[in-house]
Amino acid sequence: MFISRIKTQRKYTAIWRQSGRPILAAGVLALAACGSSGPEQGDIGFIEGYFGGLIADEPRAALVGREVLSAGGTAADAVVAAYFAMAVTMPGSASLGGGGVCLVHDAEQVRTEAISFLPGRPAGPNARFAVPGNVRGMFLLHARYGELVWSDLLRPAEDFARSGHAVSRAFVRDYQAAQPVVAFNPEARRVFGSIAGGVDEGRLFEQLELGAVMSNLRTLGPGVFYDGSLGRSLASAVRAAGGSMTLEDLRNYRPELLQPIRFERGDNVVVFPPTLGGLISAQTWAAAIADDRFEDAAGVARRHLVLEAGARAYQSTLRGGAAPDLVSESAVSALMADYYSTAHSAPRVSVAVREDDVKSGATIVAVDNLGRTVACSFTMNGTFGAGVIAPATGILLANLPGTPRSEFPSVAMMVNENVGLTFFAAAGSGPTPVSVARIAVETITATNTLTATDGDMIGAVAAPRSYSTGNPDAAVVEAALSGAEQDELRALGHNLKLVPQIGRVNGFFCPRGLPRFQVCQFVKDPRSYGLAITSDE
Repeated sequence: MFISRIKTQRKYTAIWRQSGRPILAAGVLALAACGSSGPEQGDIGFIEGYFGGLIADEPRAALVGREVLSAGGTAADAVVAAYFAMAVTMPGSASLGGGGVCLVHDAEQVRTEAISFLPGRPAGPNARFAVPGNVRGMFLLHARYGELVWSDLLRPAEDFARSGHAVSRAFVRDYQAAQPVVAFNPEARRVFGSIAGGVDEGRLFEQLELGAVMSNLRTLGPGVFYDGSLGRSLASAVRAAGGSMTLEDLRNYRPELLQPIRFERGDNVVVFPPTLGGLISAQTWAAAIADDRFEDAAGVARRHLVLEAGARAYQSTLRGGAAPDLVSESAVSALMADYYSTAHSAPRVSVAVREDDVKSGATIVAVDNLGRTVACSFTMNGTFGAGVIAPATGILLANLPGTPRSEFPSVAMMVNENVGLTFFAAAGSGPTPVSVARIAVETITATNTLTATDGDMIGAVAAPRSYSTGNPDAAVVEAALSGAEQDELRALGHNLKLVPQIGRVNGFFCPRGLPRFQVCQFVKDPRSYGLAITSDE
């Protein structure tokens, strides 16, 4: 077995069932309590009052996650259900063919860890497509932190695929951006051409082949995807699409449980996963807060600082090295040794990083009423991945890992590992490792957690973004940045490259800590068409 730890599930009332059939009401899955005096765990509405919140880049997936929280599911349950729903409703960013990374804080066991399930590389030569990581990644998350039954959590995704769902604005935008890669693949043209009337918002989209895959995953479990009939079919389909994936590649894929990178902040810790995106964020965070650089700066000086720190973090991370060595006090000091607050100085470079994919990937962030928190970022290694659907599966395939890119998944949290409180979580998709770090710095360093003053995650997420990878030596800047600030950056020596937007970042901020105080900002990036939703909605 992939997971040696076998968990006995309690027989909860099935979610989204009424007389054994899934029902759909006003776009939200609902359940009637059958033959009981009141709702049981697993019934929507089981939790009265505050049950937490969830933010996702696709609205229907967010609503599915919300119902799981309302039914008494953990944050992990909600993320699993929302992810599989998103794999149907927003496949260009979160297909079963992709991978990702999560941070998890268990407020009951007072434990914080990272789960990495990034897309893998097939062992053979001439590989074109990545080995999928999302299914096993979500199963590991559920095995360690879920309580509701796996099959119930996947039922909405299966229903969306089999019965169809109304195409969302989030899907349409991703599809339009992906035309250069989607249009050449016959299977992709066939699947997306099935949307009657074209890929427009509100059109009904059925994915029967993907529905069959979801049915197998729901009833037989994830093993069938990696080491069963479905795995054999997927490997054959990938080869038919021109790839070289084998069943052994699928069998051998394993997600990883990792210890996060930790930075103390008073009694709390700020954590990042020790993956490439997490390391870039962690080094940027460490460089910005060292010697109170960020707090002592203001205006464009802060943007200049983060640009310089981020460029150095990109190059340091991509040159390689173990996480403790890259984020130690001495390493951060060396990283910023050639930093000047009054002028741009290019970092020592060795790796060129692509900057073209500014909309790829998706995120889900959830917290439940006990403060258990999960923040995940999913990637296809490019908008709509490789643009290829494996024949007869409905699964959109991800690009291979290994080519340096600027959209490394990044997540961050601030928690208290002594008493189990959670304060902050953010997850970014697209080229956002530096943005995730800046949002964390702006939100957390401006906050007095005793009085819950000053911190404003809404403003930090909405603010114009900028970053540099160091190679090319250019500051990628959102065009929404004011002309005056652009001129100031140029005066400091930055070569600006203006873009419409930089990625998407979602998250929440609870300045006095959940579950102690239920005062939070749940923030959906205004650059996305997703949804932030809580028990107050």
